Amino acid sequence: MASIKQYKNVYTILEKVKKGEIQSYYNDDDDGLFGKINFYKKSDLIKPYMHYIDERKVDTVIDTYIGNGDVLSEAYHKLNKMAPDQKPDMAAFAQKVKETYRKFPKHLSKDIQKMFYHKMEKLEFEDRTDANHTKFRLLEKANNPVAKIMAEGSNLKSTIFARNIMAYYAMQSTVMEYIDPDTNEQFMNGMNGDGDPKDSDDAMNKMFGNNSSKKMFDKAVQDATDTCKSMDDCIDKDTQEKMFENINKDGGQQAGNMSPDYIRKVAQELSKLKLSMGSLKEKIKKLMDKSASYFSSKKQVTYDDLFNSDNLAGLNDYIELHPKLRKVFVEDILVKDEKPIGKLDIYIDISGSMSDNCGVENTIGQGISKLDFCKAFTMKLKEMEMLNDVYLFNTSVTKYSSDPISLAMLDTSGGTKIDNAILRINKEGVNALVITDAEDRCSIFSDKAFFIGIKGARFSHFNSDVIEKYSENNQVVVFDGTRIYNVNRNGDAIN
Repeated sequence: MASIKQYKNVYTILEKVKKGEIQSYYNDDDDGLFGKINFYKKSDLIKPYMHYIDERKVDTVIDTYIGNGDVLSEAYHKLNKMAPDQKPDMAAFAQKVKETYRKFPKHLSKDIQKMFYHKMEKLEFEDRTDANHTKFRLLEKANNPVAKIMAEGSNLKSTIFARNIMAYYAMQSTVMEYIDPDTNEQFMNGMNGDGDPKDSDDAMNKMFGNNSSKKMFDKAVQDATDTCKSMDDCIDKDTQEKMFENINKDGGQQAGNMSPDYIRKVAQELSKLKLSMGSLKEKIKKLMDKSASYFSSKKQVTYDDLFNSDNLAGLNDYIELHPKLRKVFVEDILVKDEKPIGKLDIYIDISGSMSDNCGVENTIGQGISKLDFCKAFTMKLKEMEMLNDVYLFNTSVTKYSSDPISLAMLDTSGGTKIDNAILRINKEGVNALVITDAEDRCSIFSDKAFFIGIKGARFSHFNSDVIEKYSENNQVVVFDGTRIYNVNRNGDAIN
């Protein structure tokens, strides 16, 4: 008698059930083993589905964008006809717009993003019903074949179009809630699959059909178009995709605030950074020679057994073993893991005094600020593949992105607390460069910190025993814009 075929892997079983290939093993009625399983189905109206991390990025960008007062101002002016004692202030209106956006179906913004990102033949739409009628109407309104040509294949640009359109929908709904709450309720019912589709259509016509509303929508799409065009003029495609990848790291600040004016500023700052790097090239090289010689550039080699190692490459050794030998030798396989310890963290002082001149002019005769020196130094470290992580410090310490745009847009603020930077260095346990003008005392020694003092730095502020240790271990230098000086045990620059 032939044995019954068995499916041991739970995922294989579920796939077979969904395909109907193993129904004969179970009752087909509702009381069968799989009769009560409802396989998870996303609510999106458009396939392919987005990864949940990318969904979060789209939400983050829109949240940031609709919090911008400039974006809300035109919609807010529509409330001018309200009685003064009933009209909300701008802060209350902004909060209401955010609340409205959160009431929208969560998949709607992602469906719009996918419409702009994917080729039309790659999209698969759900069947239209009374329950999704209103949502499909919003997708139809969002569809723009001309803009799609520009955004297709770009996560960032597709998100910018979704950002502008969803903000428009949220603002229009919020305005309607103030001036005609019954109409807005019909619209929201339609979005949630309730009520009569005709009532929802009437509400949408009131909300989006008048001239001022049409102009606002055209402006939202045109602003997205202009922003994407400016991006293509100033920012290469790889950097654009990197910006999309970093959305959750920077809280959506770059993509959320992206506009033609913002991009022009980015372009100016990138140009300034490029000029600074050209003028500082030799100085940075000499400082790197000083600092890198202090740190070891060797690799730390460790060996771990196969199933406790983080290095998946060790599985190749296991797979190549004969099946009979795998059981015998599996516990004896050691994976070699090499971790570079030559890469450095960099800690940048962003206190207000770092906006002063570092003592060097760029190729067109403009003074380079101490902060721009730090930016150029960081970019050089990255170029040499020696950069690990970037941290900013004033009175607190923050991890920061190392992409060119983030660095270019970095600005000064606040006071200085060097001890906090050293505490973070000790916590991370990674060799670090600290670039500062030393306008603060320091009471902590770390064998992992190398100080580069910028013009005017006075390490005499440091506790006497602390600066003595940094000096004796050759962990501190001063750059005055022309020369590099060692620092003695009293904190004074010396030849």
